[in-house]
Amino acid sequence: MHTVKLLCVVFSCLYAVAWASSQRKPCHSPPLTSGTMKVVSTGGHDLASGEFSYDSKADKFRFVEDTTHANKTSYMDVLIHFEEGTLYEIDSKNESCKKETLQFRKHLMEIPPDATHESEIYMASPSITEQGLRVRVWHGKLPELHAHYSLSTTSCGCLPVSGSYYGEKKDLLFSFFGVEPEVDDPQAFVPPAYCEGVAFEEAPDDHSFFDLFHD
Repeated sequence: MHTVKLLCVVFSCLYAVAWASSQRKPCHSPPLTSGTMKVVSTGGHDLASGEFSYDSKADKFRFVEDTTHANKTSYMDVLIHFEEGTLYEIDSKNESCKKETLQFRKHLMEIPPDATHESEIYMASPSITEQGLRVRVWHGKLPELHAHYSLSTTSCGCLPVSGSYYGEKKDLLFSFFGVEPEVDDPQAFVPPAYCEGVAFEEAPDDHSFFDLFHD
């Protein structure tokens, strides 16, 4: 991951590390983050890769799949308002929209408040140790989905680095690259005009963020 545009004062970082070590409470994502997210199955199959934007205050997430990533007939463009429990599947080419209720609202863009601190590690190349990254690892369970997860974030800034989800139906691995504490287009969290008035479609009772990613 390239150098993040989050200029932390050394003292602030050291204080944050010391505080987290003693309190072991989950950190909170910056108000806005964006970057590249890649999702693969534990079997090594590429499931999705594209640009994400996340508003932690409003709990809104946008993911637009890279159309050059794989040979597909359709590509994902989703907007999720987690707090409202609404999922929009957007087709900008045909100006159409599908809207569903998201019954289960937890996700891996924010560390759940009941997560357990597992460890703090220093990631660095053997040849370039001065460009390493200090990372905290968290884990927990999602009982409603009969699943468990692991999530790693930067120690300074609480930016996502990687995550894993292990459930009854699927296992997923998430990687985040080029994460920045900003979003270029705030309108990314606003549904297009052609989504207005669209009726909700039926969705399974356990419909979740993790169901977006499949073979």
